[in-house]
Amino acid sequence: MARSEWGIGLVGLGGIAQQHLEGYRRRGLNVIGGADINPEQAAATQERFHLSVVTQDYKTLIDHPDVRVVDINVPHTALETRLPVVEYAARQKKAIFIQKPLMSYLDWAKQLVEAAEKQGVPMMVNQNSVFAPGFLVAEQYLRDPEIMGRIYYCQIENRAWVDIGPERWYAKDKRWVHADMAIHHFALVRHWFGDVDSVYAILDRDASQQHVTGDALGVVTVRFKSGVQAVLINNWCYRGNKARPHSGEEVVIQGEKGCITCNAQDVHIKLANGQELMPEVSGSWFPDAFGTAMAHFVDALDAGQSFHCEARDNLKSVAMIEATYLSAMNNRVVHLDEILES
Repeated sequence: MARSEWGIGLVGLGGIAQQHLEGYRRRGLNVIGGADINPEQAAATQERFHLSVVTQDYKTLIDHPDVRVVDINVPHTALETRLPVVEYAARQKKAIFIQKPLMSYLDWAKQLVEAAEKQGVPMMVNQNSVFAPGFLVAEQYLRDPEIMGRIYYCQIENRAWVDIGPERWYAKDKRWVHADMAIHHFALVRHWFGDVDSVYAILDRDASQQHVTGDALGVVTVRFKSGVQAVLINNWCYRGNKARPHSGEEVVIQGEKGCITCNAQDVHIKLANGQELMPEVSGSWFPDAFGTAMAHFVDALDAGQSFHCEARDNLKSVAMIEATYLSAMNNRVVHLDEILES
């Protein structure tokens, strides 16, 4: 069966859905239509992307016979917003592709996963960092022991001033940067280095960001069961002149034979023997990672194969969110097993 047979319906047509749709258009994926409670947003998106079906009722969209994959983009900060959509899509036996983070709280995320599993439907979390062009290229090299040798360290740094106005739902929960932004990095390093042993975090915020309720910066140190260690820095109250804004965050991966320095669009490898490699990277995080992620999901569904960022496995990434806030609150190392087994 071709990709064209896997019709996609988007629930929520706001800001991030525009990146989904542009990415899907570039990959030639089959978008049936979308649903949004805002009629102006729905109409504008329909005109821009020439959608054949647009409605304010997500159930009408999900019920459409040509929709086989439901792409859920409604806000993740309230369980009562996302859970009914997941439950309805699952009852209708539609595959689910859900925007990251799965939820900001592990207990909530578990309810979404259980709703999908109860109906036996596949659910992938759109952890699009895993599919960013530069990171896909870097992954080819970091998995080559002849290039990297034993990998022992990873560092990711993302910093910028992010101004949020009073009209935005974004940043109004007590969890912000590490639930909404660092989850990109949590999922990425788990994909690269495997299960996490422990987390230690420091968090803070800048009080001059009047409309931000939660954390605006943090440093999270991560120890993996594989022995790799990582430092993940996310700072969205940086006023300085050398920003590394999302999606230009710098990633460093160090091994005994080589060092990778990259972002979503550029990759450089320096080997211990002095050789330098600069592989070509095609595309950008926005919107290409979104199209690649959905194409990966559709191809896996079509072939009856497993896929990256499966929702049950993604609970381990959400557990890193939980561990980060617990660590900062109690000033202690938090082992992931104590979060996942609770």
